Amino acid sequence: MKLNLIGILGAGVLLAGCAATAPVAQSPINPKAKNYTEAVESAAVSCKVDADCTSVKKGCCLCNGYAPVNKEAAAALKPLWEKECAMAACTLQMCYVEINTSCQGGVCVGTPKPMKDYVAY
Repeated sequence: MKLNLIGILGAGVLLAGCAATAPVAQSPINPKAKNYTEAVESAAVSCKVDADCTSVKKGCCLCNGYAPVNKEAAAALKPLWEKECAMAACTLQMCYVEINTSCQGGVCVGTPKPMKDYVAY
């Protein structure tokens, strides 16, 4: 009986040690952000190649511009934008806000899109 109890305790300690070393997935955005804009500011920008990067709206309105983020952060931000911004009232005006994204030194960066790349309406 004493041997079985020691075996059970040993197995419990071993399993607890394994659980303690399991990696915890870190969110690509701050889960405690107060609003969409704050979540964008906290978004992960780490990358390895240009394809890891994309851009998201900085706020609810087009003229707020865009921010470079990694694709995981963009996916996490999408439901927040839809909840907070989908019905936002914004004025339409010409804004130079679109960006091209790339990975530079392991960080997603954005550069203004040249005017020649905008579609004329």
